[in-house]
Amino acid sequence: MLNYVINERLKKFVEPANILEPGQGGGKQGRCVGVNMQNVHFIQQEARRQGKRVYRVDIDFKNAFISMSQAALWQVMRMFKFPDFDLLEQRYEGATVRLAPNDEESTTITFNTGVAQNSITSPQLFNIFINALLRMLTVTGQNENISHGLQIGKDQKGDNQRDENGYQFNNIGFIDDISIFADTPEGMQKLLNVMQEFTAWCGMQIHVKKTYLLVIHKDKKRGEQEPAPLLTINGETLQAMHLDDACRYLGYWGTGNGDMRATKEVVRQKIIAALDLIKCHPLTPELAAELFTSKGMGVFHFSAALIQSSESELNDVKRLCVQAYKNAWHLPWSTASALLYLPENTCR
Repeated sequence: MLNYVINERLKKFVEPANILEPGQGGGKQGRCVGVNMQNVHFIQQEARRQGKRVYRVDIDFKNAFISMSQAALWQVMRMFKFPDFDLLEQRYEGATVRLAPNDEESTTITFNTGVAQNSITSPQLFNIFINALLRMLTVTGQNENISHGLQIGKDQKGDNQRDENGYQFNNIGFIDDISIFADTPEGMQKLLNVMQEFTAWCGMQIHVKKTYLLVIHKDKKRGEQEPAPLLTINGETLQAMHLDDACRYLGYWGTGNGDMRATKEVVRQKIIAALDLIKCHPLTPELAAELFTSKGMGVFHFSAALIQSSESELNDVKRLCVQAYKNAWHLPWSTASALLYLPENTCR
């Protein structure tokens, strides 16, 4: 019960005071991964339209929730003057664990890293902590003029880093999934240096082999001729994604230039897997249909709002769904599919 009370007090402090950086989409009321994907899509679209290069790095942390220093967390909360952090600090300092069989040969284990597993306060605490990194990136961008660098509407003149509209940003995050942007390799390296400084301070580690550089630009031929810059962090060189290679970000698959065909193929394969799941099923028709809807259509609904699909691609999804619902109701495949379609203009 105490954790619930503390969590509610933290939420009432964080949200009204706008403690979290604008680029942080996780842990905010009314925000979801779709907002982050819209920001990425905006950068990809504008970079191609304006014929500019933008460098993007997706950061992958190793065991982020259990590796950060608790002392660093309390320091961040102290600097922001959070209420109740001293109570949390005392609770964490007094937390111990003993492994079975808990006899005289066992010992008491204490922890000085990470947030408590399965605690309602842990996501909020980690979000407050990682916000310090996003603020460091933002301030570095303001001082060094590092951002995606694209010119947007009325913001084509002047120093846009400090504008309230926030178009000139260099980071977005969803809890521990962080992407950073720069319009020059030198700017990106400075941001990576900030990441290195932060992780060295708090004890977190970056999984360099899973941290990728993506170059966003319009001219594919030029991109193939000009090699990606060599960027390093912790003495290791980042791997640059090939122009046609898709990487995963917040449940979506796409190339640096915004080709999302890989996402559509993943969705299609998951719908097929859900279709196969209810072939010759022993369930009631209603339960089988509900199972397919949750397994197959859930993944489609997740991406459909942001991923453009052609009419033929949507018809293919419709065909698979009709097959699935025929399976659910044990109908022969020769049954007229029109029986399962909604009348046209129903959703107007």
